[in-house]
Amino acid sequence: MQKIKYSVLFLCVLLFTQCEVEYKDFKPSNGEADFTTYVALGDSYTAGYTDGALGRRGQESSFPNIIAEQLAMVGNNGFNQPLVKSNGSVGSGGIGYYQLKMLINPNTQDTSITPLPGTGDMAIFAEKIYDASAPAHNLGVPGAIAASLLAPAAGGNPFFSRFSSNQTTSVLIDALVQDPTFVSLWIGIYDVLGFALGGGEIGAPTSPLQFANSMGTIVSQLFTDTGTKGVIANIPDIEALPFFSYILSDGFKPLVIVDGDAPGGMRQLQPGEKVLLTAAAALQTGAGQSLDKPLEAKYVLDAQELAAIKSATEAYNETIKSIANQYKFAFVDLNALMKNISSTDGIILDGNKYSSTFVTGGVFSLDGIHATARGSAIIANEFIRAINKQYNANIPQAAINSYGTVTYP
Repeated sequence: MQKIKYSVLFLCVLLFTQCEVEYKDFKPSNGEADFTTYVALGDSYTAGYTDGALGRRGQESSFPNIIAEQLAMVGNNGFNQPLVKSNGSVGSGGIGYYQLKMLINPNTQDTSITPLPGTGDMAIFAEKIYDASAPAHNLGVPGAIAASLLAPAAGGNPFFSRFSSNQTTSVLIDALVQDPTFVSLWIGIYDVLGFALGGGEIGAPTSPLQFANSMGTIVSQLFTDTGTKGVIANIPDIEALPFFSYILSDGFKPLVIVDGDAPGGMRQLQPGEKVLLTAAAALQTGAGQSLDKPLEAKYVLDAQELAAIKSATEAYNETIKSIANQYKFAFVDLNALMKNISSTDGIILDGNKYSSTFVTGGVFSLDGIHATARGSAIIANEFIRAINKQYNANIPQAAINSYGTVTYP
């Protein structure tokens, strides 16, 4: 019996020792890529936009900054971000970060926790923080479409003008002058998102041809002319985002909606059509419950609008994959990742389950579109996996559990 005890003890020590050896043998490596100067181009996701606004909290946990922290182990010389100077934040419409607030119904005394926006710090737009000695490596511009990266001063986008080198430059030019050795490019979701956020009532998705032309110009100048290596990601289907799925997540409701093409200018919502998160307040006042108070069209994506968004998204992703194949870039299938997250089972990472459930899912912030800090870490790790695979690198992944999710009151 004593011999059995010693044998078990020896086996445990051996296994523990072997694990230690494997851990110590892990050696970070840059493989076939040079990460000395890493520059990130993209939109709100790249910038660190979260909870409906841009502020230092979100910027510090942006997915490119998380990647850069890991790249520091394989030769990266530092990653500058255009950090907001104030303690505040600002988003479209001048709002600040959404926060969960405890509300009490004065009639019933029932309590509920609801995301509410704070007051935006508009002075952030007036900041001029460009520093020629330390230009921003994170060139993510909230709200940018693919063509925006080529436009002078990003087409007048106030988020870019605060850190651009001058008022006639573009995001692409400010990237090129840094002679990057490695670039991440994730752009395109706002080419459909602008249309989707307005319930399909304003504009249209960028034409696939225009998107392909913009991407071709960006890639040819950024990668082909310089020989820079990089990673490129596709865009998720909007239906994976809580903003478009939360309202009807508990089942279909035959709401009455405004439709100018229907008899009488209104009709019943059809299965598969989406009600936007912004409709929450209107629904609480009884909108959509009767012919006397139909839900406005700006809160709904009908079947035709969804088809246009889906068609554009698929075309953009075909372009992105084609570019990745042609230039042998690392490719990140974020569309597949978001589909897995939004599936019934969600995903399990580092012992925790993640889903697209609004507020509690852990991945999406309180705006229902952009990532939490932990969501950004999940995205960063997808990029790192793709980079490691394509360039035979050995970049360690970020510790997901060390980043936060939604903060409760």
